[in-house]
Parts: sequence; C-alpha cells; structure tokens
Amino acid sequence: MTLHDWSEALADPSPLRAVLGAPPPPLTDYELLSVHVDERRSSVTLGFFALALPAGAVAAWEARGHNAVEFFLICVGVKSFSLDGWNIDRFDRVSLAGSHVELSGEGKRMSFDVDEIRADGPTGRLAGRAI
Repeated sequence: MTLHDWSEALADPSPLRAVLGAPPPPLTDYELLSVHVDERRSSVTLGFFALALPAGAVAAWEARGHNAVEFFLICVGVKSFSLDGWNIDRFDRVSLAGSHVELSGEGKRMSFDVDEIRADGPTGRLAGRAI
C-alpha cells in the first residue's frame, strides 16, 4: 500500500521535502498547533509541530541542540470556507487533497478550497514535553 504524499498539494514542496523527506511523514505524525484564518487576505495558515528530528536535518539540528520541528502551511486564495461546530479541543485530523483542505475533530469540521498552498522550509526547535 502506498501512502498518500500530502506534499504534492504544495505549490513548491522542495523546501519542505529537503528537511522532512520525500515523501514526508504523514500529517498524523505532527500536532496541529495553530489555525489562523485571515479573512482580509483570504488565507488560512496551519502550524504543525513534532517532538522529533526530521530525516533531512538530524545532524545539523542535533548540533544546535534542537529536538523538535515546526512548519507552516499557508493556504492562499481560500474559497468555499465552511466551519461546522467549535469547541476548545484541537483539530486532530488534517487532509490535503489537491486544492481541498479539511480539518476535523471532536464535534467540529472546517473545510475550504484553495488556489495554492505554500510552505517554507521547516524550522528546528528546542522543546520539552510536559509530563
């Protein structure tokens, strides 16, 4: 079985793939930390985090003391935006399928279509895990 390569939905996946790998791990390997809806710019920015070192940056990031990765997907030209339900729980599922993005979680769902999804290269972080 071949896993879906979500990075294919990006306008230019190369900066992200250079660090996370090609294909990158599934989005379920990352925690969705932030969702920023900017109605003025018709954009949605999704912030992801994992307490792990990506394959393409292990040596460099270990030398800097990093133990985590953070990256952002910037969805531009958002249209057909829909939000069903809202609560304090995080979205726990993110799906990128071509120009369609869907987030879901307990009692809520957000979906929209985009003209383009952009991503800069991921950033290394030093992070601790709460017990």
